Amino acid sequence: MYPFEGLRGAWDALYRSVAAGVPGAPSDLRWDVDAHESWLDPRMALSQACGWPLVTVLRERVRVVGTFVVELDGEASHRYRSVIVARHGADISSLAHGRAAVNSDDSLSGFISLLDAFAATVPAWPAEVTWTGSHLASIDAVRSGRSDVASIDALTWGYLRRLAPELLEGLEVVARGPLVPCLPVILPAATSPGTFAAWRSSFAAAMMDPDLRDTLDTLLISGFQPLDIEDYEAALASLM
Repeated sequence: MYPFEGLRGAWDALYRSVAAGVPGAPSDLRWDVDAHESWLDPRMALSQACGWPLVTVLRERVRVVGTFVVELDGEASHRYRSVIVARHGADISSLAHGRAAVNSDDSLSGFISLLDAFAATVPAWPAEVTWTGSHLASIDAVRSGRSDVASIDALTWGYLRRLAPELLEGLEVVARGPLVPCLPVILPAATSPGTFAAWRSSFAAAMMDPDLRDTLDTLLISGFQPLDIEDYEAALASLM
């Protein structure tokens, strides 16, 4: 879900370390498959999902291993708030009826969080919406003036501040979305109990591996929090 060129090597290294502790796991990540399309692919062994599709369409079809504890704004947590962004000097009071750039209508960070931040009624935005297909495209739409406001996944925002701060020039964070768990790591629902336990144990072990310290720092990850789908349902209940 975070396929930035400057992070792929780190994701590969983390995955290989985790997969080494799971018998029969694929040896490498696949970068040629869209993450969203992987969720219901019968070949999927492990993937990372979005919290909203998890509780709305994937509930009976996948199992949640957990989520990463991430370092954002000087704090470590397995929960975060999306950032609501606009151009510098924007009239904040007008944004609730401004033109919105949204990556997709099932995105917890990009759409549901935007609606919640401005107390809009799910699933509608009261003004023009440009469906962008990605957080990067939403950022560009606001920077260029084609849209007025967007809700951006906080980890994406954190990565860009480090990797490509020029893409954020002219923008400012004007509000925050609801507090929600970070993106879930998922397995197929039919995963055996032994394989499920092996994945969860191996993620925990990787967080303690000194050889991965630089890798985890690059990914802004400081831990792994075991969670179940019920944790996401409880956290998102007020948004549904």
